[in-house]
Amino acid sequence: MRSRQSIAKTKLRNFICASFALWIALGSANLVSAAERPLTPEQIAYYQSGNEDARFRVLVEMAHTAHVEAAQALLIKFPLQGPLAKNRTLFLEGLIFEKHGRLNEAATKFRAALANDPHLTLVRVELAKTLADLDENDSAKHHLQLLEAETQDPQQLASIRSFIDSLDARHPFTFSGFISIAPSTNINQGTSNSTVYSPGIAGLDGVGAVGTIAPSSQAMSGLGITSGINVGFNKRISDDWQAVLAAGLTGTYYPALNSVSLGASQSAEMRYLIKDGYLGFGGVSSENADPVNLMLGYTSYGPRLSMAKLLTPRDQLTADATYEWRNYYSSPITNGNALTVNGVLTHALDSTSNLALLLGYENVTQQLTYNSYQDVSVGLGAYKELSHGITLQGQGTVRLAAFDDVNPFTLSTRQDQYLVGSITLTKRDWNIFGFAPSLNYTYTQNFSNIELYDFNSHAVDFRLTKNF
Repeated sequence: MRSRQSIAKTKLRNFICASFALWIALGSANLVSAAERPLTPEQIAYYQSGNEDARFRVLVEMAHTAHVEAAQALLIKFPLQGPLAKNRTLFLEGLIFEKHGRLNEAATKFRAALANDPHLTLVRVELAKTLADLDENDSAKHHLQLLEAETQDPQQLASIRSFIDSLDARHPFTFSGFISIAPSTNINQGTSNSTVYSPGIAGLDGVGAVGTIAPSSQAMSGLGITSGINVGFNKRISDDWQAVLAAGLTGTYYPALNSVSLGASQSAEMRYLIKDGYLGFGGVSSENADPVNLMLGYTSYGPRLSMAKLLTPRDQLTADATYEWRNYYSSPITNGNALTVNGVLTHALDSTSNLALLLGYENVTQQLTYNSYQDVSVGLGAYKELSHGITLQGQGTVRLAAFDDVNPFTLSTRQDQYLVGSITLTKRDWNIFGFAPSLNYTYTQNFSNIELYDFNSHAVDFRLTKNF
């Protein structure tokens, strides 16, 4: 038995071939636009003689070949029937709105059809085109990248990538912003314990002491607000080179902490374009400050290498390596440097779902050697568009960290097992000024052989997203 994807591709090819054949047949029957003259009884009878599939194909071809009024008249006079009628009608209504220049209404119809059945490839194609015409480039590129997984033909794949490149060329500057409401059971990543045993500090018995952990280092819960803006610049300089610049500014406020945190990041990269990918080199920097007390808390800067390569039409590898010099102005003894390497291998199952393998390595050095460490991480991610307009994203990561030296207070070398799991739900058919509502839940648990660093948290983040 053939797979669902194989059957879908066969149907798609048959649909395209049959569409052209039927339109040629209808052309010989002289079925023309109602804008030119009303449909005759003979033309209506010819249309009625076809079965449901044939009628749908006829209406699609009529809408695509500027016979919009005739298609609309037939759709109203003879509504489609059967189990596929709802999505087919939404698609046709979207095409009609698109031809009339009512692009927002067209996008709404296409999104509604995809909400019912995310496997409707032709609907996704029309939605991507409509979003591009609306200058909703982030959303358009999101759907074009999903379509790459459904395309096996090299020529069609090249067309999709050319479309993406044209969007970047047409709008080299990008601007986006967000605001989220984020309750958390551990807003400061504080310890779950109230006391810690310190054998390195002599107690009354001379062998150690039990100390009370300061309240500021214990877990604190609260409701916070995070907002930010991002600016990007993407410019093709020549056939072989591309310049990519980005900057972001994020502010976080948790009343329970009685403080505001302001973070900024910048990056600049030159990319050498290779077949189905690129090699990049440039630099990154970041800063963190307390704007209320006018205090600079942290800065970092350093070089960055990156790459992306499409291994197969459905498999993409991305990786980057960054070396940073880090400065902590409130605690200079924690100054140091860090090497971070990340890789992601993404496999697209189809245009509605993909899986990702995440690998990472980090080597952090500080002046206090017992705070220096190396860690490795591995994770799995999944993306799936479901019916009812729900998109599900999930990710789980395990990170193992080993520290370099003995902690003088605990007389042991710290070792951590850091676990993170998250689930994100997006209602992709709810369009709020070009954004879709998204709800994220994240659970974090750190197991450490030193009690001071044990902690866990439950966090919820509600925001609006462009990737829908």
